[in-house]
Amino acid sequence: MESVRRDTALRTAWASLRRAGLIAPELPAIVFIAVASTAGFWWGLAVGVLVLATVTAFRAARSLPLRALPGAAAALAVTATIAGTTGVAATGLLTDIVVDLGLGGILAASLAVRRPLFGVLLRARTAHRGYFVTTALAAAILLVRGSALAAVYAAGEPVGWLLGVKIALGLPGTLAVIAAFYAARGLEDA
Repeated sequence: MESVRRDTALRTAWASLRRAGLIAPELPAIVFIAVASTAGFWWGLAVGVLVLATVTAFRAARSLPLRALPGAAAALAVTATIAGTTGVAATGLLTDIVVDLGLGGILAASLAVRRPLFGVLLRARTAHRGYFVTTALAAAILLVRGSALAAVYAAGEPVGWLLGVKIALGLPGTLAVIAAFYAARGLEDA
């Protein structure tokens, strides 16, 4: 019975990721960095914009929400601006490092004051432990991802390593946090 609940939570989390468009915002910037590091800045920008247009058309054709796409365009713009200014495509990931470490720190601070941010944002009256665990998991994943990206960037590793770390620690971590969030919501409803 427990494994059925866990499986249902994971399926619900994955469906939620797809519907909300939480995967799509990462794609244009990732593709930009990959292409720009091998073929040049302008090719990277062109392919990044093409990926953004493709994702937009795909989501519109399937009547999926488009609310995450302005964030994707902003992420591509920031990444391209940083890469264009520095002349190195990999520096576009500096924003990811800063955002991951900053959000991880904010979530950890919310735990330190015993007000888990996931519960506070939902104005939850119950399931404090579930939201505490969800917030702790999100903080840990963000801090680990930001630290790993910073370490790989500081070591001067190739862009492929940076993108590998970003993807390997990004999607599974996000899926785990969303599954934990749905589990906490289930505790609240019970």
